[in-house]
Amino acid sequence: MLNSMINSMIIEYPQRDALLGVIIDNKWSDFYYTVGTYPAIKISGEIIFVDEGIDIITPVAARDFAQSLITTDQHEKLLETKNLDFSFQFQDSRFRGNVSFQNGYYMTVLRLLSQNIPSIRDLNLPIIYQDITKTGQGLILVTGPTGSGKSTTLAAMINEINTNYAKHIITIEDPIEYIHMHKKSIVEQKEIGRDVPNYNTALIWAMRQNPQVILFGEMRDMHEIEMALKLAETGHLVFSTLHTRSAYQTISRIIDAFPSGQQNQIRLQLADTLVAVFSQRLLKKSDGSGMKLAKEILIKNTAISHLIRENELHQIPSIMQTSSREGMQIIEHDLLQFINDGDITLEEGLKYANMPKFIKENVNS
Repeated sequence: MLNSMINSMIIEYPQRDALLGVIIDNKWSDFYYTVGTYPAIKISGEIIFVDEGIDIITPVAARDFAQSLITTDQHEKLLETKNLDFSFQFQDSRFRGNVSFQNGYYMTVLRLLSQNIPSIRDLNLPIIYQDITKTGQGLILVTGPTGSGKSTTLAAMINEINTNYAKHIITIEDPIEYIHMHKKSIVEQKEIGRDVPNYNTALIWAMRQNPQVILFGEMRDMHEIEMALKLAETGHLVFSTLHTRSAYQTISRIIDAFPSGQQNQIRLQLADTLVAVFSQRLLKKSDGSGMKLAKEILIKNTAISHLIRENELHQIPSIMQTSSREGMQIIEHDLLQFINDGDITLEEGLKYANMPKFIKENVNS
């Protein structure tokens, strides 16, 4: 069925447009175009090849496909850095893209973005996500591996502020994924490479524009972490991401990014400025019908601040387990519920558990 839909469109459109059109029509997520195989689409976590009526991708086809999606300036950057993140509009839909090289050939990965920014309610997130957006200042982190929905969660939280509060919001992204309209807030969206040269410079410039809320896509190094903490200390509400698998690991990663002589000071800053860490994973449903979002939630309280200051980070999961009334939970809470409800398999849950033994001991037999 997938191949026949694409074949019927190739007569009317070039192959690229046909492929993009089918992705949009069927709301599929990821698309892969790489040399030596057929175009492929990810559906419910599984790769499906488009191999009827379409030739295996050649080096020339891979190059032409990639170049057709990006500007001349972006292509020059790609050749210089060997990697390019970008976004583009096709018909009425928006895509996030990445072009890189493998074995010397171009490779393109695309992701279809939702046309509308989902609300916190649309994503079935707990009320604590909404409550956190009322915070006046501090650092809020959404963490997880690539493809775990971090950008969507952040967009929903920024949308919550934009809808309900009169704020000045600046987002710094690489690339911009969701487009925020001005509602009660003024929202400035700056894209790396187009509007600003890099994260560090963008954050320095942002401080001069007196925003109340700042989002930047990822804390990639010590300098960006340091800037985020400084902004959070000086009265800003800062949102960012890290590629970590738990709240405990997130805090440890931030501290370990600094030389040992600075780590005590960073612990003190983090204990004061951290508001929350939301760690998440997307898991394949057992019936193959889609994905389930599993969440770990840390909300800073007096106990959490004390553990950070005293470098007793290993005790954080225990505090989270006993602080459900404050909105906290370890990721195993969701994993167990999904397994026991039959939404995911035990094997799938164990793959993403931070404490597999806890899952095995508490799963329904």
